[in-house]
Amino acid sequence: MLGDSVEAFAGDNAVARVLTAGGREIDCDFVVVGIGVAPRVELARDGGLDVDDGILVDEMLRTSVPNVFAAGDVARAWHPFYGERVRVEHWSNALNQGPAAARAMLGEPTATTASLIFFSDQYDVGMEYSGYAPKWDEVVFRGDRESGEFIAFWLKDQRVLAGMNVNVWDVNEHVQALIRSRQPIKASTLSDLDAPLESLVAQSASAAEASE
Repeated sequence: MLGDSVEAFAGDNAVARVLTAGGREIDCDFVVVGIGVAPRVELARDGGLDVDDGILVDEMLRTSVPNVFAAGDVARAWHPFYGERVRVEHWSNALNQGPAAARAMLGEPTATTASLIFFSDQYDVGMEYSGYAPKWDEVVFRGDRESGEFIAFWLKDQRVLAGMNVNVWDVNEHVQALIRSRQPIKASTLSDLDAPLESLVAQSASAAEASE
């Protein structure tokens, strides 16, 4: 229900209805509330670390205080590919940043340039998302949205910023390759099921090499 919001819960001793700001009454047996989370930065702030929607770290996960590192959900890390700091609350981020922080502590710093990825399975719907698209100007669909089997691409200036495959498998690496290429691609080409993703990746890779 887009454009509406929860106004109140109603019922005797237990919730039985949800009342919305738009005047709807939705009968229910129970309610699940997702209130979101905020990074716990109090300790870091008290310790003199720079914070802003998380603990600010560079691509090596070093904070503003020497010999102090931060990784995982709380770290807002500089990402060389995107040219800005990004804080990601996904398992893959924690999985990649933990070892990266350890290597940096051991004097073997490696920039955290891994693609941003997450996946989720919701009953009969499975999805994988790659990339980072805080702003975009077009969303292109490849496949049949009605059947629930498709790939969505977020584009800006005809370049793929992010992609999500829904009940379509073994394509995530191709999506990541299109993102990394930074090459413009027509929406009509992306949505054309007769154009294999492998060929689009190969074309983008060739174009990227030619532009170097």
